[in-house]
Amino acid sequence: MSLPRLIRKLNVHFITRFFFAIKRNPTLLSFSIFLAIYIATEIIFSISFFACLTGWLPAFPVSWRFLLMLLFVVPIFAFVQLSRILLPLLSNKWNGGMGISKQGYFILQRGVNDSPSDDENALLETAEEGSERSSRPVSPTAHLVAHHRSWWTQLFTYAILFCVSTWVGAHYEQPGDVRYRDAVQTAVAHPLRQGYGNQDKIFIAAIFYNNELVIPYWHNSLIKTIHYLGPDNVFVSIVESHSTDTSAELLQELDADLALMGVSRRILTGDETVARPDYLGGRERIQFLAATRNIALEPLMEGGYDKVVFSNDIFIEPETLVELLETNNGNYDMACGLDFGHFGAYDMWVLRDRQAKLTSGIWPYFFDEADYRAMQTDSPAPVFSCWNGIVVFNADPLIPIHLRSNRTLSTDPLPYDLPATHPAAQDPAMRGPSPALTPPIQFRASAPGECFSSESFLLPYDLRRQFNLQRIFVNPRVITAYKWRYYAYFKWFMRHPVLRWWIEKVYDGAWMARTVFVVGDETQVYRWDGGDCHPWF
Repeated sequence: MSLPRLIRKLNVHFITRFFFAIKRNPTLLSFSIFLAIYIATEIIFSISFFACLTGWLPAFPVSWRFLLMLLFVVPIFAFVQLSRILLPLLSNKWNGGMGISKQGYFILQRGVNDSPSDDENALLETAEEGSERSSRPVSPTAHLVAHHRSWWTQLFTYAILFCVSTWVGAHYEQPGDVRYRDAVQTAVAHPLRQGYGNQDKIFIAAIFYNNELVIPYWHNSLIKTIHYLGPDNVFVSIVESHSTDTSAELLQELDADLALMGVSRRILTGDETVARPDYLGGRERIQFLAATRNIALEPLMEGGYDKVVFSNDIFIEPETLVELLETNNGNYDMACGLDFGHFGAYDMWVLRDRQAKLTSGIWPYFFDEADYRAMQTDSPAPVFSCWNGIVVFNADPLIPIHLRSNRTLSTDPLPYDLPATHPAAQDPAMRGPSPALTPPIQFRASAPGECFSSESFLLPYDLRRQFNLQRIFVNPRVITAYKWRYYAYFKWFMRHPVLRWWIEKVYDGAWMARTVFVVGDETQVYRWDGGDCHPWF
């Protein structure tokens, strides 16, 4: 016999013996079943939510994923074990007999303290004599009683494990995350023109590009949110441009639904007012996005609005949108959500903590003590700047002076001088004697001398510098994402009470969570008037 054939034969022999050894050992068999379910779940989960682990692994610590897997694996394992226990009995009853098991006994349908009859003893003795597995005398009654007790113990253990683990897994939502759900559902079931909110006039803006996978979900959430706010209190402005998918058609369907509700709106599809540059990177990208966002804000110039909601192409729930509007009981100048992706927290280029310092990609995100305490209590965290998927801010700074409400802007002069790098410091037309009389701002790109920044960073920066609006918050309950797999992962899985307990009470910002996320060369980070500058460009 050749060596390769011998090796193959030995391998087959070893695998066969190993398989039967597992089969004969109940504990080892149960562990093998658990391990197989865990591995299969891990593979499915990785493909579904991490695109075969293409995410940035430090944003998904192993211990987090292990606990998450257990939430799925334990109830499945308990169900499989229950099936292994009950199916033979059910099959036996279905076949109309008790039958002798391979171990030389059968389950008696009587109390464990009853003595077996002479016929039963004779049958058991015959079965044991024919069994190749037992060569020592065994009392049939003791054998049956022990098996009977073990069977019931396993049955109750796995039944309890299945019920408890299923209940724990099913209760994945935080009460604070859904505190406005009932109100939204009531508004949808019993719509009123004035809605169920506080009667603020809300301007909702968004821009889309090749977002056919996002728009239907966003559409549904927007409609339900408008039912809550009231069609009479909302204006919707959307710009779609340069898409090559079905985004335009989907937004036309949204337009039709808004028309049925009687919602004021302007939805531009296929808009080419702003030419899309061939190279969409660096400064060209920011200029293009700023100009497109400003088109979406054009109807705002007619005045009459209290707040502006500006949404990126995100997945979001209607009750989450209401949560954003109610951040800090409405006491804010600007409030943002948290957006997530393959880096964990996604828009790190914009986000700065209360001291305008760079942040981390995973919980607790901030290094400032006040921000850290806010994250521990799931409260709005004061920050220097944010955007992170969706934002709400007071409308007055973007509205012409004569159309403002005069409720949010001070009539006193600014208590500081504008930094020399700010465009308004060089252009008197951008300044006023007070915030209330300062001309409206809009999205812009960085000026010479400023840190190269996103248009989404420069808006809160200008609110601070030109209008002295300092109340800017991140609401940790407002979870958004641009892809469904990351939305499901961070919205529901990572917010599960078991995972939150581990992340916040045990892991507590260890290792990579305490590392600053830098867009660019970390050795080139520097400080300017807007805080830490990402050296990206």
